[in-house]
Amino acid sequence: MKAYKMLGLAAVGALALSGCTGGGAGTGTGSAGGGEPVIDGTLNFGLTRDPGMLFTSLNPSAVLGSVTPWAYESLVYFDTEGTAQGWLATEWEETPTSLHFEVRDDAVCSDGTKLTAETIANNFRWIADPANNSTAINLVVPSDAKIENDDKSVTITTTEPDPFRITAIGTMPIYCQAALDDPKTIATSTNGTGLYKMTDAVTGDHYTLERRDDYTWGPKGAPTGATPGVPKTVVISIVENESTRANLLLSKELNLATVSGPDADRLEGQVDVYATGKLLSGGILYSQAEGKPTADRDVRIALTKALNLDELMQVSSAGKGERAQRLAVANPQVCQYDAAGPNLPKTDVAAAEKMLDKAGWKKGADGKRTKDGQPLVLEFAWQSKGAETAATAEMMADQWGAIGVGVNHHGADYGAFIEEISKPGAASVIDTIMLSANFPVPSALMVYFTGETPPKGNNFAALNNPKFDELVAEANQHTGAEACAAWETAEAEMYQSADYVPFAMTSGKSFSQGVEASGIDEFYTAMILVK
Repeated sequence: MKAYKMLGLAAVGALALSGCTGGGAGTGTGSAGGGEPVIDGTLNFGLTRDPGMLFTSLNPSAVLGSVTPWAYESLVYFDTEGTAQGWLATEWEETPTSLHFEVRDDAVCSDGTKLTAETIANNFRWIADPANNSTAINLVVPSDAKIENDDKSVTITTTEPDPFRITAIGTMPIYCQAALDDPKTIATSTNGTGLYKMTDAVTGDHYTLERRDDYTWGPKGAPTGATPGVPKTVVISIVENESTRANLLLSKELNLATVSGPDADRLEGQVDVYATGKLLSGGILYSQAEGKPTADRDVRIALTKALNLDELMQVSSAGKGERAQRLAVANPQVCQYDAAGPNLPKTDVAAAEKMLDKAGWKKGADGKRTKDGQPLVLEFAWQSKGAETAATAEMMADQWGAIGVGVNHHGADYGAFIEEISKPGAASVIDTIMLSANFPVPSALMVYFTGETPPKGNNFAALNNPKFDELVAEANQHTGAEACAAWETAEAEMYQSADYVPFAMTSGKSFSQGVEASGIDEFYTAMILVK
């Protein structure tokens, strides 16, 4: 089975976006070698929930990032050192405002057509076209990008600099031309150049992929369609219950699945740990739309001071997490620093009450806060999947309630949650959103913290911090270690202003039975079925 960053933090090549739910794992480890390959076997993979529409450019779901790598390839992949390595691209040059790729000419789409440089360029043109309403616009490629190609190369030039642009653009799944012409054709199917092609899809239940025996164009040393042990069939089953996934692993009915919490503990020593990694799994956005109480910086800080972020982290991660350090924690971690810990408002309930009093939100005889006759009641959106998430939302409401702030819950499943926060004008309705997004570099996440609100952009909470924007612009002028240091400064401003409050990150593990990793790098591995 081909598993390029499979169960990876789902973020390299596809943004991982969730309402504070955990995700997959990152660095591949696999089991020890030596097993006898199973020829033309079936690999059974348990997925935590249905991925939704199977087109990354319209669906930022973290779970989709565990499905696309079977059928799609990207221009580059990143090794364990965070260095780009060639995949569909053979050579490349990069500056903060441009990327030039020389691309291979032997990759064949699953519909039998040849993948061309023009089709690769069209992937990015499709994203950049505002008429397509891509969730990747300005995340992967800016709307004002200049995209050019000839027979052998693709060049993307941007107005604004980004020192990490290759991470977003280089790792985006590349779709074949027919898919771009009509994305509905791949809503529950695939059309890429990867080792597998989807042959059956039952939404909410399972997805079946078959090996392409003619696949030979992977990076040097990568497995092909003829490599012994590469499964002929992959069945991706939707198994939402954590305990059920663990039980199916133990009974060998699943070969691969991500499991967390107490169920992961009982798997330790019983099955192999295939991959590990971290995800930002808990965070709070406060709306800054005109007229919302949370548009007031002091109100946001007060609401944050009223929360015990350590307790919220423990509850949201079932005691398995740690406090979030920064925006980008997904592998490969290009920057490593702790901007959140020193800069987020510290828990201080008494100070929170004083700040709200000063902001005009006074307690009445009933203990509830009002201002000019309007009650301070937060409309609170969160994804309803998982007992931990619901418990975290309830704990937030209780802690805000203790200072006289009311909460109306808008808990919903993933699809409804994303739909609600993505509606035009949603920031004028929703006061706070429990949300986390994952990507290896901070610059790619700015679409959620700056710029246009839906439908023109993905700034769900209408965040508006001019100082932060200035620091981001400055950070984008640098490269390497200087860029990381500048981004740490920019993030510090966002946390001090309580624009976004990340509070938890979790370690994820994917477990395997009857699988060995065989590949050229930990981030580019094949899963070989063994007896």
